[in-house]
Amino acid sequence: MIKQKTVSLIYPCLRDNGFGNLGRHPGNCYIPHGLPQLAACLNQEGYDVNLLDFRDVEGWSQVEAWIRSDNAEVYGITCPTLDYYEAVKTAQLIKQVKPAAKVIVGGPHPSIMPQETAQEHAFDYVVAGEGEVTFPMMLENLEACPKIIHAVHPDLDKLPYEKREIFNLKKIFKTKHPVFKQPTVSVMCGRGCLYNCTFCQPAEKKIFGKFRMRSLDHFFGEIEMLNRTYNFNTLIIDDDSFTLKPDYTAAFCERYSKIKKPFVCQSRVDFICNNEDLIKRLHECGLVMMNVGFESGNQRILDFLGKGTTVEQNLEAGRILHKYKIGIFANHMIGIPTETKEEVLDTLRMIRKIAPEYPALAFFTPSYGSYLYDYCKTNNLLLSDDPVLLGRRNPTEPKIKGVDYEWLTLQLNSPRTRLHSLVPTAIKNRIPNRIKRRIRKIA
Repeated sequence: MIKQKTVSLIYPCLRDNGFGNLGRHPGNCYIPHGLPQLAACLNQEGYDVNLLDFRDVEGWSQVEAWIRSDNAEVYGITCPTLDYYEAVKTAQLIKQVKPAAKVIVGGPHPSIMPQETAQEHAFDYVVAGEGEVTFPMMLENLEACPKIIHAVHPDLDKLPYEKREIFNLKKIFKTKHPVFKQPTVSVMCGRGCLYNCTFCQPAEKKIFGKFRMRSLDHFFGEIEMLNRTYNFNTLIIDDDSFTLKPDYTAAFCERYSKIKKPFVCQSRVDFICNNEDLIKRLHECGLVMMNVGFESGNQRILDFLGKGTTVEQNLEAGRILHKYKIGIFANHMIGIPTETKEEVLDTLRMIRKIAPEYPALAFFTPSYGSYLYDYCKTNNLLLSDDPVLLGRRNPTEPKIKGVDYEWLTLQLNSPRTRLHSLVPTAIKNRIPNRIKRRIRKIA
């Protein structure tokens, strides 16, 4: 057991806006779920928790100063793939300043590639999978732990509610949200996914294992707590696909209708098409926007991506959401392996037909641990062997070999198909105000 009952957690995220942007940039008006959940579990076991959020300091000199003044013996670093180099540099800095301190790394990157992560000497322990149960157990006898620990999947109903206060919520809530009025809070109901899309799986299954959801009582206990604590204006449900279970969705509608606050969730086009009655009920109880992965307007490409959906369902889902005045945040990708130029144009034509309020169109990125990453590697399509460089967030940056990115860029910027004109001007001008009116009516 560690002598000092303090653990320091580190969020080394610089990928979007760099150091010192908390409270200054709309892209930083969010918090991740993993660290607040882990902090709550550590508190439950009697540990005090400190947090270093890179967005809230001005540079590496302040990171070092924070480590020097910190009183912890154990540091837990979360590490998505895009933050890998920052996580490594932080661990190395901890070892320089406090050689006796122990560094534990977890999160998506270590869960997907634990052996590779363990090769970094500055990481004392690598946690693969969900850490809420495993991390506190490790602290009871760290010296007896192997370097790579495969975590126990927790019972979600036995977890305490996230301790969001470890982040600087004052700054976060003062940051103008890109769409909604602050305070906007986010919550997760379930983990994992039942589907097998080739651009995502099996990486997600390596992190979360079997798909499961919290009981409605446990989920609403947290929603009601958030409402009492922050009196939120909008709730964002961050599940990959919140609507996987129609009966659960219907029960949610019944209970959330009493809260009377706008909310956002993510769904699939097949659910939307097969459950229009539930879409109507979601709208009536406060749904103002839905995040939907349409991905492509070509059936061969949808099949190649393993979506299990059709182009006709894409179009029908768009029609249904517009019918109930639910804003559409539409995810699409082009530049997919094997995709032809005509198939790209199919997608651009589909976006015009759907006319989403927020068309998020990006070049395909081969995410490490996915079937499509392996496909690209096997077929020598990767522009780099470095998954960090491949996963950079610029949506219109070249990602793989064999794609005519110059032509794609011309299509996106031509008067006929450029990204900002994919939604007809009349619709684009009226939709944001329509959504605002809907939010005001609910609130």
